[in-house]
Amino acid sequence: METHSISYEGVTIEYQLIRKNVKYINLRVNKYSQVMVSAAKHVPFSVIEEFVQSKALWIITHLAEVEKIRQTQPSGAMYHGKTLYFLGEPYLLQIQEGQRQISVGAQTIRMSTMQTDSQGLRAEYLDWLRIQAKTIFTELLEEVYPLAQPYGVPFPQMQIRNMRSIWGSCTVEQKSIRLNLQLMKADRDCIRQVILHELAHFCYPNHNKAFYALLTKWMPNWTACKERLETLYKDGV
Repeated sequence: METHSISYEGVTIEYQLIRKNVKYINLRVNKYSQVMVSAAKHVPFSVIEEFVQSKALWIITHLAEVEKIRQTQPSGAMYHGKTLYFLGEPYLLQIQEGQRQISVGAQTIRMSTMQTDSQGLRAEYLDWLRIQAKTIFTELLEEVYPLAQPYGVPFPQMQIRNMRSIWGSCTVEQKSIRLNLQLMKADRDCIRQVILHELAHFCYPNHNKAFYALLTKWMPNWTACKERLETLYKDGV
């Protein structure tokens, strides 16, 4: 697959070219706002480019229709061009047909998939996010644990769950903490704040003055982190 582009009245149109066993040239706009062109191997590239140029107005019209449909999607829907948050930064989701793979670029999250519906895309994305969370959450837990260790707090087992109403929880008796998968959308300080919050509960089970005094000692800016966590990084997925 090759990526090429043409210009039409100042608008750049990018298209994907695939050489395959077709009679001549086929063109379509898929649901991910990708312009897909397939052409026989014997067709010169100059002819292909001229063909795409002749279809420029049709392409722009269909891209506008796809965008109109996209804007009516609920906040939790997954679609090409959606804004997703990852570790505190916004990324544009780029979806393309292909073997399952997700990667993070400078400003984009590229998702190659054979999924065709929003629910399937969401499930696939959350599976990938959970793998990233295991590494990141473990790294941050190991980083902040030395603050709690002098207080007799055991190094806890960690579970990751996609929870709706809480960022984390702990079970002192089982020496375990649970962290919300949604934390992966927030910046690292926000994640540190939640981990330290749960570790502080090993010393104080309730949210009393002593609990907050300890949390403030460990992380003086925890209130700012909590405010960011509650107000930012919402993408509905």
